Amino acid sequence: MVPGSIALLLLTLLATAAAAAMDPDERETLFRVMEAVSSDRDWRVESPDPCGSPWPGLECKPAGGVGAARMHVTRLDFGVEPNPACKDTAAFPPEVFSLPRLQSLFFVDCFTNPAATTTLALPAPGNLSASGLQQLSIRANPALSGTMPPALASLRSLQVLTVSQNGLVRGEIPPGVGDLTSLVRLDLSYNSLSGPVPTRIGQLRSLVGLDLSYNSLSGAIPGRIGELRQLQKLDLSSNNLTGGIPDTVANLTSLTFLALSNNGLSGRFPPGISGLRSLQYLIMDNNPMGVPLPSELGSLARLQELRLAGSGYSGPIPEAFGQLASLTTLSLQDNNLTGPIPAALSRLGRMYHLNLSNNALGGAVPFDGAFLRRLGGNLDLSGNSGLCLDDRSVLRGVGVGACRGGGDGGISSSAQGSSGNGVMRTSGSLLNLLGPACVAVSCLFAMSEHAPY
Repeated sequence: MVPGSIALLLLTLLATAAAAAMDPDERETLFRVMEAVSSDRDWRVESPDPCGSPWPGLECKPAGGVGAARMHVTRLDFGVEPNPACKDTAAFPPEVFSLPRLQSLFFVDCFTNPAATTTLALPAPGNLSASGLQQLSIRANPALSGTMPPALASLRSLQVLTVSQNGLVRGEIPPGVGDLTSLVRLDLSYNSLSGPVPTRIGQLRSLVGLDLSYNSLSGAIPGRIGELRQLQKLDLSSNNLTGGIPDTVANLTSLTFLALSNNGLSGRFPPGISGLRSLQYLIMDNNPMGVPLPSELGSLARLQELRLAGSGYSGPIPEAFGQLASLTTLSLQDNNLTGPIPAALSRLGRMYHLNLSNNALGGAVPFDGAFLRRLGGNLDLSGNSGLCLDDRSVLRGVGVGACRGGGDGGISSSAQGSSGNGVMRTSGSLLNLLGPACVAVSCLFAMSEHAPY
């Protein structure tokens, strides 16, 4: 073959390969997206065939499997190395949803310039109905503003939707989100969303994770949330939710994580809560519950963390809590609890955080020296004026007043010393430096900081 013929053949092969690599309209759409978001390079000049020589953050696949004629963009990832960085004037590109085979789209730590805010905007619903997008993550973008677009409801193939940590994203959760019945995970946390939790969220029967925490959502938790039978994580904490916990929550038997802290919830727990046998984390601090602690919680054998601080609970700590053999953390501080500390708590061998401070508990502390030493600074019993310790073998080491007459709840005068506050005066000890704030059992292992509850 003559050299000219070889050259012509090579040019033909190159032209054929380029034609097979990408559809020209799709390539042009991709370049417009890159120009709107990233300034890492001159994408048109340096990457004329993006799918032929893909860069980090871009994934291409043939439309019909191996050997197909065309390559299509299936994944775009912006904002975190080694993916393309976002320029200071980056704008959210609605045209990205025109990429016909896109399955995964990520904007993480991308829109960050407060002087160049951009709006979370989607094309018209009719332009989204053919989308095959399965994952959409828009996370940690402080300069992204606007409302949650109702057009999201047209992305019917979505399995994972994350719009999180975008403080300027506001407005209500579109009710149409309940039409995204393929969703497995929905995370709208750490935004400025308001209004109610949509009742139609109960239609998301495949949902495994639901996180709406750290917004300004209000109203009641919808009873239909109990229809999410596959749910393993439910986090509605740090909102303005009111009313009671719906009885239907007891239907969520796959739950391992339930967080409802920092709301305005009140009243009793659902009667069937003992049926949540998979539950490992129950976090419900700071709600005006105003009821006794339910002994049914002692049936949650897999529970590892139980946090019920600052919620107006009254009455005794249930003896049944001593059955929580998997428990590592128990936080009941800042309530109105009365009576003695159940001795069964001392048998919880996995416990390493226990905070019962600022209640009205009384009587002898039922923990021996081994338990006290094991928890160290992670034990806080301060603010319970009726508590005392009758185990003199550990009295000196922890600075707790001794009970009078074998544990009747009083503190001996010899332990009170001249201060009268139940703290032994040990010359040169750190206890003397803590002054009147260190009273009775609050001085347990005073050289350690309080546990970060």
